[in-house]
Amino acid sequence: MKSDLKRTFKDLPATALAIGAALLINGCCAVARIPPSKGERAPFNDALLTPVESEALVPLRGKCFELGKDYILTGQLPQPDFQFAKDNGVKTIVNVRMDREFGGLGFEMEPHIKTLELTFVHFPVSPDTFDDAQADRFIKLLTDAEKPVLINGSNGNRIWGLWSLYLGTRWNIPVDRTKKVATASGIKKLVIEDFVRGYLERKNKG
Repeated sequence: MKSDLKRTFKDLPATALAIGAALLINGCCAVARIPPSKGERAPFNDALLTPVESEALVPLRGKCFELGKDYILTGQLPQPDFQFAKDNGVKTIVNVRMDREFGGLGFEMEPHIKTLELTFVHFPVSPDTFDDAQADRFIKLLTDAEKPVLINGSNGNRIWGLWSLYLGTRWNIPVDRTKKVATASGIKKLVIEDFVRGYLERKNKG
């Protein structure tokens, strides 16, 4: 009998054992709460579509918006602002500009970000060549990145197109809803909007 019990518990997955332990400790009516694993879809937070203009970061073009505690969408920041971003808790910098767009900044982004001991990811996005494989990688990048993450582009238009992709894929937020918020915040257009609509349609059919 004892050997059968040992074999039964050995074969149970760790999650089931955790739930059982919680119920034994807290009583038969307790509800065990298990945190989501890395990359698992969390409930949608309205803050992700409630942009608050940053008081600490001022981009060279466009505006800088904080969306909840984990995401910042901004145009190109001047060099000192990356230190301000770190001081405000940012852990990861994602830059989506093409190589040819880095001229004239007056500093080298990647070495500077690494000097600040922040994670730097260069994820160049060209509206003309963006494809499904890149979209998949971008969604995984934002999902897995250490938060808070700052997504940095030229003027914000491309960033908000990518944001509509992320929200649409992870939480089924319609592009039109994201676009309405972006427009109200001064964003002129969602670059890659047509691609995002097609991508989400293909994913939903699949």
